[in-house]
Amino acid sequence: MGSAGKYFYFIIIVGIIISLAFFFAGCEKINLSEIKTDCYYIGRCDADTYIIKFDTVGNDYLIGRSYKVEQAPVAERKNISIKAGLKKCSVKVNDVDMPVKLIPEHITADSITGTYSLGKEKHSFRIDRYNSPDYKDVEPQFQKEKYTVETIKDIVYGNAKGFWSYNPDKNETFAKAYCDKLGELLKYNISPRDIDLKMDIYLPKNDTSKLRPLLMLIHGGAFFNGDKASEAYVKWSTHFAKLGFVVASINYRMGFMPSADQIDCAGYRAAQDAHAAMRYLVHNAAKYRINTDWIFAGGTSAGAITALNLAFMRNKNRPESTRGGLFKSDLGDIESVSPQYKENFTIKAVANMWGAVHDINMISNAKTSVISFHGDADNIVPYGYDHPFNDVLDPIKIALRNDNSAEAKSVKSIFSLPLNKALTNKMYGSSLVDKMAKAKGNRSKLFTYPGGGHSLHVDKNNNLVPYFYFIQDSVTAFFVEELIPDPIKIVQDTNDRLVYKLNGKDVKSLYWKAENGIILSTSGRQARIIFLSDGGKKRITVSGTYKNGIGFKTELVL
Repeated sequence: MGSAGKYFYFIIIVGIIISLAFFFAGCEKINLSEIKTDCYYIGRCDADTYIIKFDTVGNDYLIGRSYKVEQAPVAERKNISIKAGLKKCSVKVNDVDMPVKLIPEHITADSITGTYSLGKEKHSFRIDRYNSPDYKDVEPQFQKEKYTVETIKDIVYGNAKGFWSYNPDKNETFAKAYCDKLGELLKYNISPRDIDLKMDIYLPKNDTSKLRPLLMLIHGGAFFNGDKASEAYVKWSTHFAKLGFVVASINYRMGFMPSADQIDCAGYRAAQDAHAAMRYLVHNAAKYRINTDWIFAGGTSAGAITALNLAFMRNKNRPESTRGGLFKSDLGDIESVSPQYKENFTIKAVANMWGAVHDINMISNAKTSVISFHGDADNIVPYGYDHPFNDVLDPIKIALRNDNSAEAKSVKSIFSLPLNKALTNKMYGSSLVDKMAKAKGNRSKLFTYPGGGHSLHVDKNNNLVPYFYFIQDSVTAFFVEELIPDPIKIVQDTNDRLVYKLNGKDVKSLYWKAENGIILSTSGRQARIIFLSDGGKKRITVSGTYKNGIGFKTELVL
């Protein structure tokens, strides 16, 4: 008998059951009411497999549809209409009438087995109620804001001598800000004061993660102004805590006397403080449920410089000006602040927002990934290799921008040559950091803002602009890619189009779901699925956890 003939006779098997219910009533009770209309059945007829859906079940008839599983990923629908009598039944399959002889062997609510005959040939059949595999909708982690946030303010992570660690930006020119602090600079340059170094910690509330990634954020302000509680840093800290990160926003020592060496020392003191803050957090990892393999850092301007130094600077890379001499004291190693915390750490990735480094070769010290944002017309921190503060201390640049402020007139009248060249050393900006990182095999991504200046995340009044959120979303995606280096994707097998596989290997658990489809079997990281031609959107969803415990969910739409 041909395949088509076997298929037509198989379809009417269920209809014959109705007549057999009457014929064998005295031998075995058959409860046809157990046949359901809210599920699918899988039928096996010799080597062929069929999907059956009953839409109507009457006392002596069935109406439904069937689908034969073949090599095509989508099975075509055939309508079935069955009328049963005592000894035979009439069946229509797409309006084609077919008779068959049936001998049931075992009938329950969940399965029907037996044999059927066409002429002298005898064939077996089996129909089972389809039960889809258990599915658990595992929510992907660290990609959507879903937690409320608890903030613990002003945690002291260290103490060190310096000028100050708190100087909120008043949205004034740098020259005016410097003059306002001149008295303190002169006083504490002679006798530095003890400063408590503080951080604010943002924690996701009610999360169930045993361990969480850590992000340290470091504000900018030319190593002179700034505060951990500025609007941008509160918003970024809150965002990442809502994702499930532990976030620490730190204050650090600021201030410097007007010389290139002193500015380098200010940057180094910031790096020492950030290093102490990170060691404090690693020391208290159990308290805050921090996964010390998932440590990130980021900042803007001076904060980005500090974040890059935190990741890549080693004691061998210290600026020479920090090592002391005849008339100045040595600032000590990077670990000199809060030496009671001995823990080591590795930064997984840095968010570098218009930052720079003084020694480009220190990028080779670590395999830390870097995502950078920088305007190619930045006159404060160079995009390439140049002196910083071009727009503040260079009378030529001031003249070109037609700045007639009192501070600008003062600079132009006193100095004939760019003051920034005398007061600062050249630095390597984001374009060169990106180039070197890639050359050393580090993962690096650079977003260049054409024609953009400094502080791309705010306007001239320090109000957040849309680019703030572009940075936020880009950094989030970049960090998540660090946590999930081999993201799961569903791919269709090229040899067997009913087989779908997961390409990733770092999977601990997984769950399959097929919309308008039947999962025929699962094995390891693959499943065999047939879709039905008359359904709506045909979609496969797989959720689960990676070996590192992070949840995932991925989809494939046919």
